[in-house]
Amino acid sequence: MLIAILNQSTLISNSDTATMTEAIASQVRLDAAPLWDRAPAAVVFYTDPHAVPATAHGIALVDTIQDQPQGVLGFHTEDQGGKLWGVVAAKPELDSGAKPTSGDWSVSSVLSHEVLEMYIDPNCNLWSNDGKGSAYSFEVCDPVEAPTYDINGVSVSNFVTPSWFDPLAAPHAQFDKLGHLTRPFSILKGGYVVYESAGKEKQKFGDEFPAWRREMKSGPLARTRRRVAQANALLG
Repeated sequence: MLIAILNQSTLISNSDTATMTEAIASQVRLDAAPLWDRAPAAVVFYTDPHAVPATAHGIALVDTIQDQPQGVLGFHTEDQGGKLWGVVAAKPELDSGAKPTSGDWSVSSVLSHEVLEMYIDPNCNLWSNDGKGSAYSFEVCDPVEAPTYDINGVSVSNFVTPSWFDPLAAPHAQFDKLGHLTRPFSILKGGYVVYESAGKEKQKFGDEFPAWRREMKSGPLARTRRRVAQANALLG
């Protein structure tokens, strides 16, 4: 799997984009791939969009995302031909006080989030049953969006492990990269989940999940909106 990163933003330099991409490539190769026991994806920054291989999936950095609520930060989706693509908007983060490559809610952490979720669940269609009547969307960064962690000085998103989706996981299993969670299907104060329970689709936000970020979950192409639609289909 090749994930091509493109910079179409006037607010983020190519230098910062290259730095983000290098850190995220290391994250996928050294952190996510071993914990998920799968071959790593290649994550490569292309300054020339015409140089991107036809087989690559792409994520573009932009200033804002058209036809989305103002707060939408990023999403990835799949077209009818099976091509995966995504965008990350820099302006909403920067306007809310975030920085390009450092700190929780940084542009780099959102890009990391989208890359990891494209890597683990590329088709955005996997769910996991908790054994108690609820089904949780297969989102590896949502439950632990903050705090982030650094790779070579660049903030990247925390992510959950396969044990997080396993209701029979051992009590002392590793449930997320940073080791903050202690049980399956739980969230941090800076995280959220989409799940289906008792015939209804639901969302749960941690106590410290920023209000300005909740808007990103309801746009026409937002990943959460797609998950809620899937939950409705499961119920139907």
